[in-house]
Amino acid sequence: MRQKQDTADTLQPIDDGSVYPMAAFMRATGWGRHALKHARQQGLRVVKVSGRCFVRGKDFSEFLGSLTADSEVSR
Repeated sequence: MRQKQDTADTLQPIDDGSVYPMAAFMRATGWGRHALKHARQQGLRVVKVSGRCFVRGKDFSEFLGSLTADSEVSR
């Protein structure tokens, strides 16, 4: 059975002015592949360059903001 990570040690802040390779973004957020796929389906923008995927910090902040706006509308 897989041992659960201590996320307090692995999570990192996402800076709006930075670009994160997908693996670094997943480590910083503590997300796995399923959570990332779900976020992309909900509108998280991922930039592909030469077969590699990146997430801009600004896009992640906008994504989180859109989730907040959507939850306020549905109340």
